[in-house]
Amino acid sequence: MTTIKAAFHAHSDWSYDGHLPLPEVSRLFAGAGYDVAFMCEHDVGFTPDRKRAYDEACAEASAAGALLVPGIEYGDAENRVHVPVWGPVPFLGEEQPTLRVLQAARESGGAAVIAHPVRREAWRLITPAWLELCAGIEIWTRKWDGWAPNPWAVRQAHAFGLVGAASLDLHRRNQMFPLAMQLDLPGGATPETCVDALAAGRCRALLCGMPVAPLTRGPVSAALQRMERAVRRPVWRQGRRIRDRVATSR
Repeated sequence: MTTIKAAFHAHSDWSYDGHLPLPEVSRLFAGAGYDVAFMCEHDVGFTPDRKRAYDEACAEASAAGALLVPGIEYGDAENRVHVPVWGPVPFLGEEQPTLRVLQAARESGGAAVIAHPVRREAWRLITPAWLELCAGIEIWTRKWDGWAPNPWAVRQAHAFGLVGAASLDLHRRNQMFPLAMQLDLPGGATPETCVDALAAGRCRALLCGMPVAPLTRGPVSAALQRMERAVRRPVWRQGRRIRDRVATSR
């Protein structure tokens, strides 16, 4: 069994809001000690032909460093619930109903994950029927959850036996953070073996190389939640206000 370190949920400039070319993404993660990066470009602007070209571009860019596993992040018509999908799943189109995305991923032998449920309170729309079709749910998305795992997502992962994913939702270099997924592979790392490991639950979330699980419960979890609410989030909001003022004054 081979153990590898994977970055979860990364975007390149193939996404409308991404900023990094695929070879730069590969080098960035390799330089940070990752073996693999699970890519998930937004469905906006994609077609079946563009998806095939993207798969080929990921394979070519992987020679620069970390292996890039191509994937698509589907958003519903309201742009609230987002579902990254990896594996041999045909491109489904933009603004697809979440249930259809999850069913297609399951039927095609792919792996689907509920992304950042805190964003726009997407968790309020997520149903048990959807969770039963998932391979996992993001329990800690650095971009949206900040310094602490998401308690609601942690509960769903436990209740439905899902992979609890630690993810970045990376669009820029400055969004790097030492969250990762450890994958257990029967052989070498390929896009297929990585997706199979996710679908089979042979993976676990890490922070700075240590398991995230102890941070999702008890006094440690409560302390992280307090720090997130009292320190990190107010500082982030103030910084956002300053950046917006600077941008509007130019």
